[in-house]
Amino acid sequence: MTTPAQLRVQNQALTRDLKRATTKIKYLKIALALMTGVIAALVTYLVVRGLDATPLLSVGWSASAFIVTTGFVFTVQEKIAHS
Repeated sequence: MTTPAQLRVQNQALTRDLKRATTKIKYLKIALALMTGVIAALVTYLVVRGLDATPLLSVGWSASAFIVTTGFVFTVQEKIAHS
């Protein structure tokens, strides 16, 4: 038979594990959003440079793509978490 003290200890251990897992998930969400933004920026740079744009214009479009894509991924992740 399990005593209340044992149940409390098990509950505390599970709570610590849950907090660690939640923290890791938050970091992974941030990493996913940043990687998606970097990929979008790289693809945008290559496409715009392929269209004979100046390097400065290509960098500008890449920065815009990074910001928009990263923001979009954060928004989607937030909406999924609340549903």
